[in-house]
Amino acid sequence: MMPDWNPTTLIALAVAAETLSLLLFGRANTLWRSPGMTTQPQRFLLIRSALALLWVHLGAAILAPGGLAANYPALSLDTLPLLALGMLGGLGLLLFALSIRSMPAQLVFFGGSLHLVVGVLVGWFLGETLSISRALIIGLLLLAQLTVLWNDRFSWRQSWGKGSLLPFAVGAIWGTYFPLLGLAINRWGFWPSLIASEWSVMLLMLAWALSRPAGTWRDSSMWRSMTEQSLLSSVGQALSGLALWWGGVILHSILTNFNIVINSFIFRLRFGEALRARYLLYFALYIAFAAALVFSF
Repeated sequence: MMPDWNPTTLIALAVAAETLSLLLFGRANTLWRSPGMTTQPQRFLLIRSALALLWVHLGAAILAPGGLAANYPALSLDTLPLLALGMLGGLGLLLFALSIRSMPAQLVFFGGSLHLVVGVLVGWFLGETLSISRALIIGLLLLAQLTVLWNDRFSWRQSWGKGSLLPFAVGAIWGTYFPLLGLAINRWGFWPSLIASEWSVMLLMLAWALSRPAGTWRDSSMWRSMTEQSLLSSVGQALSGLALWWGGVILHSILTNFNIVINSFIFRLRFGEALRARYLLYFALYIAFAAALVFSF
């Protein structure tokens, strides 16, 4: 059931939850450039998925009403869509990790901005209301993104090839996955949805690792980086789920779109990547639009 709060409070909480989620994911995303990711990414992803599954189980056992047993989804035909949804999210994670390990962050995250378009369309298809104010905000964001993409077109050409298309695939996948995750949370509950989706991700990564067994398990830096990555991303995933639950699919799609700016800043600080002035303007738009979304419900 939804919390018994007024709509403005729910939207404000959704904005806060998704903003914190983006910050956690920003740090977690830098860990995909850990030493070894270019040579044995399947082992990194398998370790990350196994640990994320552990964190979600611990979270349910400690925080969920009734504990883990009361929120563990029984495998049946009714819950098979949850497993399929997790596979979709896992595919997005795999493609994202492969692209961010070597491509400039700004290209990866602006390519993934397709998430906004797909997410809003899925939310509208699911019956959410697209108000005039939200439609205006979405239009301005798309205009800003197209402007940035056009100005960065030469960078895209330099990295053109099979890998340069991965961010657009990730944007389309996550633009579908997160709205459907919100629908699943409303249908099956918060913790059962997270548990089932993480199990699916784990199975997908296990199959990939078994198909590519090269590498070693003795790399201590791999274990350290994936422990941190899995913990940060698990908390971020839970916060993003709360934002979906409280604010709905369209609001979540708009807010998630600002991972472009947050990650560009973080990758600038961590790896010294260039950050152009137009990205600072995008950050100002985030603050203004987040405030407008809260007061224009």
